[in-house]
Amino acid sequence: MNSREIFLLVAAIGACTGKNDKLSLVKGNIDDPEFVRVLKAALDPTVTYGVAKRPEVSTSGGDVFDSQTWDILERLRVRGLTGNAARDTIVAEMERLDAESAELFWRIVAKDLRAGFSAETVNKAKSGTIPDFPYMRCSLPKDAKFDKWDWSKGAISQEKADAMFANVNHELDGQVAISSRQGSQFPIEAFAELADTVRRMLKPGTQTHGEIVVFRDGQPLARALSNGVMNRVLDGGAFEGTERPVFFAWDQIPLEAVVPKGKYAVPYKTRFTDLLRQLVQNDVDASSAVRGIPTRVVHSLNEAYVHSGQLMAQGKEGTVLKSPDATWKDGTSKEQIKLKLEAEVDLKVVAIVLGREGTKNEGRAGSLACESGCGRLQVDVTVKNEDMRDQVDANPDDWIGRIIEVRANDLVLPSASSDYYSLFLPRMTEACYRKDKSEADDLTRIEAIFAAAKLGQTLKEAA
Repeated sequence: MNSREIFLLVAAIGACTGKNDKLSLVKGNIDDPEFVRVLKAALDPTVTYGVAKRPEVSTSGGDVFDSQTWDILERLRVRGLTGNAARDTIVAEMERLDAESAELFWRIVAKDLRAGFSAETVNKAKSGTIPDFPYMRCSLPKDAKFDKWDWSKGAISQEKADAMFANVNHELDGQVAISSRQGSQFPIEAFAELADTVRRMLKPGTQTHGEIVVFRDGQPLARALSNGVMNRVLDGGAFEGTERPVFFAWDQIPLEAVVPKGKYAVPYKTRFTDLLRQLVQNDVDASSAVRGIPTRVVHSLNEAYVHSGQLMAQGKEGTVLKSPDATWKDGTSKEQIKLKLEAEVDLKVVAIVLGREGTKNEGRAGSLACESGCGRLQVDVTVKNEDMRDQVDANPDDWIGRIIEVRANDLVLPSASSDYYSLFLPRMTEACYRKDKSEADDLTRIEAIFAAAKLGQTLKEAA
């Protein structure tokens, strides 16, 4: 297939409403080399192009993808093209290509095919097409079997580091590599002190899991600032002034276990104890570039929630509760539980916020401006999916005044920049408004809902 034909196929996949129908179309074309090349360019998480804003294009040509197209994408990938040069080159290429090919080209650059399928779908069609990186996810409390835990032995409650996850590989020959959850490689030269500390402290032949927090003037930065610095460095910048990355480690497995669907059957207490022993034996201290994650042993679920609440009261994200007997696996563990604060509140939609200029949702419904029943809390909540976006665009007035259920991770207090309360990480629980409710929660009730959530209860249970 040429690029125009591939775009029409992608559009057809996007028009399918069912996952199985999408998978069938992908599977039916997965042996076409040009289609696979497009899928890899758009969906491989290790590949980015460094351009976020879509440039204005005034015309279109009649060409399809050729070697020039792929050369431009490669130069963008390695950051040989940046800034104005990248924008001008993208514009010229899109004006050379026919309309369908130009749209496909931009969707590749934006890393969004806008067709409602992911790398997981592609790998179901043909295993191994898109890189898959082993990672053990947490479960939520509702999925845990706490009644099966032996609380008398103690469970391991750890601070949920609100920073950037990293895998740190220490090869047998001493080489160190740092990568993201999606497999993107960190520029090791920018993390020289951290890499040297890994060689000195951590066992060769292992992968260690943890979070990188950026410190400035000896103090940890808040998540947004820390991750902002990290993203700057990952985009080719450098740590500035007193900025310094510190790796907080919580697990370690042999490199041979780091494979898709891999397992490591050693209990977590043994793994974590061995990791801490490596740090202690190599003189870890409060200034080391590698440290153990802050940890507490608890003997009941209530104790675990108290620990989580104490950290959240300090402005932190919460805790991860782990069974001492938990083994490691690539997948979701029901013995590793995220006790991060989460609660649902009902808010009223007061306006439709259009997508920003230059984004894929420019001129379309981007989010819903919402407020509490008393008007003291205001927050924008992103439209949940494309089907909902179509509904809102078709009849925006129908959404004004409606009540939607919003899930968030905390209540945000008024600040110097706003007199209103807000929510941290708000998102819709469903892609529709509530037909059974006509009044939003007021601030008093919202405060009570979050207070109950910090105790591991719903408001109804707390009443």
